[in-house]
Amino acid sequence: MATFRKRGTKWEYRIRYTDRQSGKRKEKAKGGFTTKKEAQVSAIEEESKINQFGFAENGDEFVEKYFEEWLEVFKRPNVKPITYSVQERNVRLNILPRWGNYRLKDITRVEYQKWINSLIEKYSEGTIRRIQSIFSSAMHDAVHEFRIIRDNPIQRISIPRDVKTKEISFFNKDELVVFLESLTITQKNAKYQLSKQYFYLFTLMARTGLRIGEALALNWSDLHEDKLIVNKTLVYPTNTTAYISTPKTKKSKREIKLDEYTVKILKQHSLNQKQVILRYANYQSSKNGYMFHQHDGRWLRTNVVRDYFKVACERASVPILSPHALRHTHAVHLLEAGANIKYVSERLGHASIVVTADTYLHITDKIEDDNLSLYSAYI
Repeated sequence: MATFRKRGTKWEYRIRYTDRQSGKRKEKAKGGFTTKKEAQVSAIEEESKINQFGFAENGDEFVEKYFEEWLEVFKRPNVKPITYSVQERNVRLNILPRWGNYRLKDITRVEYQKWINSLIEKYSEGTIRRIQSIFSSAMHDAVHEFRIIRDNPIQRISIPRDVKTKEISFFNKDELVVFLESLTITQKNAKYQLSKQYFYLFTLMARTGLRIGEALALNWSDLHEDKLIVNKTLVYPTNTTAYISTPKTKKSKREIKLDEYTVKILKQHSLNQKQVILRYANYQSSKNGYMFHQHDGRWLRTNVVRDYFKVACERASVPILSPHALRHTHAVHLLEAGANIKYVSERLGHASIVVTADTYLHITDKIEDDNLSLYSAYI
């Protein structure tokens, strides 16, 4: 409850409240207002913050409690569920184990910079930037939204450069052929032996560069003759319900042209899907028209697809990779075939052509040899 009084020509307010953490009665006052109404408006705003957040004054709040409230109030309602999941995971696994028992006022720039520097031994530069972004954003709000600390102690932090070469995993042409052909062989222990769904799924990914979430989110209505509309992605968080989200970036919304073989493969998949539904009594069609689905008509689970992919690699005696390697495989094969890098970037739905260039142009001897040959011919 706020009280007001006039001191000389200026007004001030005084708010008494109970701190959630300590249970102690506290008081906050502020003066310098020209009129009583100005003081009342400011007091109402301050009372609202105290009632909503209940943070301790003067940076005494523990980092763990502050982040719990910050994520729930500022992040969960305002970002995509998958974005919130990434932020919450980084807070829980990276920030709180190191800083949870600190009070906000006890975080120093030097100690924090040393911690950031140490992360390069464990994480990529991009991951460290994400951790820093989350922490800095939370501290910015502690200063400007809640006013429980005066300054953000982790501004102007230097992110260590990742000098290690990023390894990209992919199948060469022969390995891809062997891998895909192995998927057409009926396995004796398979429950639905007639189904060739994984062959069609992995073939489509290898010939389009689709992300696994984009592929699993596809409906048959997304296929228009030789064009595939990519405008959504399936998110399957651990231990929670799957849901459809917008693609990773704005450029991820795209139209992919399919070659003749891929069109033929998808037609075969449509026929095979109908045959499987007719053959097995408990195999249902998808009411929502999913291109790839479980026996009960629901989306395929991403973790199940990854596990199947690993087993298939072992069975085919090819390098044991992940489904995302098919995206890299498609990009590398396009570049080796002489495709324009801008075309490759747009086909993959990268945020910019720089991402494509940085990721792929240095990874195969063939690309390097071809470019050197062009230079030699020119000279």
